[in-house]
Amino acid sequence: MKQIFIILTVVLGLQSCSEKALDASFKDVTTPFVPAADDHSEEAEMRRSFNTEHGSYLLFNDTLQHIALGRDVNGNMQYFTELIDITYEIGASHTSNNKYSYTLIPTIERKRQAIEYLESYILPHLTGKLRPFSWFLADKITRDYIGSISSPYAVAGQRTIAVATSVLPKLSESQKVQYTRQIMNAIIGKLASDNTASFKEFTNVSSAYYGGTFTAPETNAENTDMLAKAGFICRGQDDFKSEANGLYPSQDLDIQAYARMIAANTRETVMAKYADYPLVIKKYEIAYNILTSLGYKE
Repeated sequence: MKQIFIILTVVLGLQSCSEKALDASFKDVTTPFVPAADDHSEEAEMRRSFNTEHGSYLLFNDTLQHIALGRDVNGNMQYFTELIDITYEIGASHTSNNKYSYTLIPTIERKRQAIEYLESYILPHLTGKLRPFSWFLADKITRDYIGSISSPYAVAGQRTIAVATSVLPKLSESQKVQYTRQIMNAIIGKLASDNTASFKEFTNVSSAYYGGTFTAPETNAENTDMLAKAGFICRGQDDFKSEANGLYPSQDLDIQAYARMIAANTRETVMAKYADYPLVIKKYEIAYNILTSLGYKE
């Protein structure tokens, strides 16, 4: 399991607190992901059991730490607070325009149902290196992209995958299967890009094109055709991270696009859609074999 640890902290009034109070921050970065040692609630026991059985931590709250540091010179209590920032990436040269907020699962029974769904429908598709460091089961996820609001099914970050579960009580078994496919489509690309080193054979096929340009055709259909002939199933992005015609995708976008296609479609569907594009078929086969070797299962 690939483990990448990121600590995002919001600390107020540290200059006013004692040296003893500063010791509140943990040296073991896994500590915020496990229940407190003296917490023997049903939720805490479910989270411990999940980690023991599946190797990933389980969260029901995006607040990882909220620790009292002491009072400042005005007598106001100061806190060390750590939240999940699902968009943060180590070494990233830009900040994301996506802002996420969460509605938490309201009852212990709903939390139990969410775990059962995760174990029965999602985890069977992800073994080995594709198991994330942690799962965050929320009721709803809200994404604010420069004022445009949406409700994604799932969001994948470097240290957690957030999954929305509010619709689960309303879904039939067949609908849960379809919902799982949508969730896998949302997360598998990120999991694949976290294992880029394993995709060398895949990226070698298109290495001469990554990040390049070509004369943009008049229509989107022509652009899609030109990309597919070169082995691509997605467009490239400009400096503002917007897709545009006439651009070949980056290596990371290419890996993500194929991983998501594999998660969202059957082999028969892919073969029929791209029958006239041998490079796409070749890269699909390579990507499929790589993902299965990493732990993906249909």
